[in-house]
Amino acid sequence: MDEPSKKQQILQDLKKLVLSKASIVYILSDEEDRLEALLKELCTTFQQRPKLFIWNPFQGLAGEEETIENSKAPLDALDRVIQRTDQAFFLFEGIHSLMNNDPLLTRKMKDVHRVLRNRYSTLFIIAPALVVPEELRRDMVVYELPMPDTSEIERILNSVITGIPNAAKLTESLTSDSKEKMVKAALGLSLDQAARAFRSALIGRTTFDASVIDGVIEEKGQLIRKSGVLNLVTNRPTLDEVGGLENLKDWLKKRGNVLSKEGKTFGIQLPKGVLITGVSGCGKSLCAKVFASFWGIPLLHLDMARLYDGTVGEPEKALQIALQTAETVAPSVLWIDEIEAGISVQSQKAGGGTQSRVFASFLTWMQEKKNFVFIAATANVIELLPPEVLRKGRFDQIFFVTLPNAQERKSILSIHLQRNGADLSKINFSMLVKVTEGFNGAEIEQVVYGAKIDAFTEGRPLTEHDIIIAAGNTVPLSTTMKEEIGRMERWAYNRAIMASKN
Repeated sequence: MDEPSKKQQILQDLKKLVLSKASIVYILSDEEDRLEALLKELCTTFQQRPKLFIWNPFQGLAGEEETIENSKAPLDALDRVIQRTDQAFFLFEGIHSLMNNDPLLTRKMKDVHRVLRNRYSTLFIIAPALVVPEELRRDMVVYELPMPDTSEIERILNSVITGIPNAAKLTESLTSDSKEKMVKAALGLSLDQAARAFRSALIGRTTFDASVIDGVIEEKGQLIRKSGVLNLVTNRPTLDEVGGLENLKDWLKKRGNVLSKEGKTFGIQLPKGVLITGVSGCGKSLCAKVFASFWGIPLLHLDMARLYDGTVGEPEKALQIALQTAETVAPSVLWIDEIEAGISVQSQKAGGGTQSRVFASFLTWMQEKKNFVFIAATANVIELLPPEVLRKGRFDQIFFVTLPNAQERKSILSIHLQRNGADLSKINFSMLVKVTEGFNGAEIEQVVYGAKIDAFTEGRPLTEHDIIIAAGNTVPLSTTMKEEIGRMERWAYNRAIMASKN
């Protein structure tokens, strides 16, 4: 038997609450239109088809065929709910803002509960936040409305495309793969937000390309910025922009279809994350960013230092909001740069209870998160991390990046030379690979950039001679920190997977 869609599961959940005679159901959501549609469909699943009445302070209780008189005031509306003897559903929108300030309203809600608990009628309250007086906590059921799934988002995408003037041309260029990526990019948005994101991304377009998907992802930035400590990273390098590190690339390529329908049908377990450690400047952060572009999902940066600087409130609360946001916009990649800065053994000792609580909350979330939030963490000094973080089950793999070998230096040089407009056919790569021995990726990038500045100053194209001179004027990290790099490589032996092939 096929697994029910998320929409069908929601309808089953709501029907079960009605049949269990739940008197008041508090729906955590801000999607009023979506809930109205769900409750209308819920009514059709009952043989007697109960009526649905929707209340707000401006129109009172109103159904499709009947409006209840004198029901604009909340107390009057609740009185009408109590007086109604037939099976019906009542959806109250906007009443949550009044519940904590009016003791009479709380008392009337209590009366509604006592009456409806003996009927198959239910009062639904929809609100984006939980506002429940202590007296009512035992009398109501709280239900968090899940975000729309792929089938609901796909339906919205189809309706948006149909309403666009260039619908025919767009449909011609819309492959099943690009459609799946569009839908995946919008997961985590409400139906209204998804529709707005699709319309914004498709304005004036006649064909689909990668920038359309980026436009949809940018809509998620509105949600992400509200968290305070999360940033949406829009500069997401592709796999082709990473030189070398073939073991890490192979690991990622094998997981290229984990988010596809086929992967889900096959029962592929979604990866949890990777921890990338190693020599500074060798591409740890670059790799962390690549995961997001490879899967076509948002890249979120969690600033651990800002978590503790006091600008975003209490660290525990700020972290909770950040992690909730990451799950809300899932699927996503959560990039944590220099993770040891926030959850090292030393920081816990120095910070006392606050750091320990943040660490405990983060570990619990890593283990229990429900949505696909892939953690791409980097560490410069991995020995500072508590052993609980490194054990299997937290991360799928620990990769170690070290100084690039000759083949990798050639690949890195090729990427940066091409990016800076050099004619690769006139470049003696054998010579450049020799003069950059011991250089990390960041140093090679700076050597090419410095050489281009020299060439520009003299008014001529970039040549390999410029690279040789720039390399000769650079003292690589492998020289200044030779002993430290050796220590790191000894630690990685038998403790981590080398990101590069020998």
